[in-house]
Amino acid sequence: MIQRRVDLKPFLETVLEDGELHARWLSTLSMLEHTGARKIHKCMPALPDDLGRSLNVLQHAAEESRHAFFFAKQIQRLRTSGSAHGSAEADALDAGGSVDSHSQEMEGSRTEQKSGPLPLPLCYWPALKYFQSLDAMCQKRASKLLPSSPRRQTLYCYLAVTYLIEERAVDVYRAYEELLRQRELPIQLSGLLKEEEGHMSEILVMAQMLPLDFEAELRSLALQETALFERFAESLGTSALSAIAAAN
Repeated sequence: MIQRRVDLKPFLETVLEDGELHARWLSTLSMLEHTGARKIHKCMPALPDDLGRSLNVLQHAAEESRHAFFFAKQIQRLRTSGSAHGSAEADALDAGGSVDSHSQEMEGSRTEQKSGPLPLPLCYWPALKYFQSLDAMCQKRASKLLPSSPRRQTLYCYLAVTYLIEERAVDVYRAYEELLRQRELPIQLSGLLKEEEGHMSEILVMAQMLPLDFEAELRSLALQETALFERFAESLGTSALSAIAAAN
């Protein structure tokens, strides 16, 4: 891992002890995954021509959208069951599944009892600021490195932001998954983790199109990403404690 780890375990332990906080955490994850999918779709027309029509990039966007749906679906199950317990098999995301299996999963969700709108994410604006600040940081760097090639600038931003976000997500999801298993909760992140790790590998392959040392760039950008994520993590902890205090 090129980034410095940020310990979210105390926050996650607090979240898992409170059903409403847990739902808002899942809503935060869903929002971040959805934001990633939207950003990929938005940048695709500005990528180099062969990548702008790439099935790999389109698949990446589709998988981020499916991750957003997966986390949102767990909230509905928490609400309809009244707890986090249920069928582990039903709550697993199949990373290697076919399009048909994914369609069946989504179709099945339409028949589930509707439980109202999703809860507000924890720290909506700090979460969005983390994402947008990382995006702006990479855009500034790309403009400096590749001033005469707007499409390569877009490619640099897509690759750098994606890799840094994915690596951070993998670290957070592993910590979350460990606590879920300790508490024997049915939400399973193994398939989702496999997809995120696959995205990171694909990014390093695509980065060979850039006329620069991409891994060195990542090491430099990772220092700034860690500072951004630490601020977001601090906001998460403060928001969770405030929510608990308000409920009591």
